[in-house]
Amino acid sequence: MIKHVHVIDCDSTQDLLKEQLNQTPSESILVSCENQNSGRGRGENIWKAMPGTLCFSINIKPHAVMSYTALELSVIVAKFFESKGRTLKLKWPNDLWDVTGKKCVGLLVQGNQNQLLAGIGINLFSDDENFGGVFTGPFEIEKKVWSRELADYIHDNRYSSTEELRRDWLSRCGHLNQMVRVTEAGEMFEGIFQGLGEHGEALVCTDAQINHIYNGSLRLIS
Repeated sequence: MIKHVHVIDCDSTQDLLKEQLNQTPSESILVSCENQNSGRGRGENIWKAMPGTLCFSINIKPHAVMSYTALELSVIVAKFFESKGRTLKLKWPNDLWDVTGKKCVGLLVQGNQNQLLAGIGINLFSDDENFGGVFTGPFEIEKKVWSRELADYIHDNRYSSTEELRRDWLSRCGHLNQMVRVTEAGEMFEGIFQGLGEHGEALVCTDAQINHIYNGSLRLIS
């Protein structure tokens, strides 16, 4: 049973989840909100919340290969919206694109003692032309209900097989076998995205050499 804490305003659902776990560290907890003021993304990135945005955090066990956990969550979120009739594409390492190729979902997975905290931001619809939305056009959102449904779906649909997870991720990848640019720690790699390595790293072919890139920011090269 997941304990659900829903608030009107908070700076970060991740920080609020940490506070909850300090009190009851062994519980499964979902923290969601109506408005998030200081959401974080990977690195120094921020997550911009809009009227159509869901922001929530949950504590989860890592995947069998821990570095695959964010990839696993990306696939599960994509499958959830497929059940709603929407098709999303995955972008390494932890984003999802809508049908127009714009980012509509971002995930942040952080370690906390013996478990992981997953912060998930989803634009159900977007009023900003720079960002995508799962659905087109505004509609009334019950953020508490949507967050709970998604959290339950994630808990009920975890992967036990890394190979099955890898296949499902690649089948939904929006840039497989395409030219990409990946920036990591000041280095830049341009080449063909050829898949995932055994640790979930990006495999990018440059000048007949396969580069294993474990972290970074990826962009398509048109």
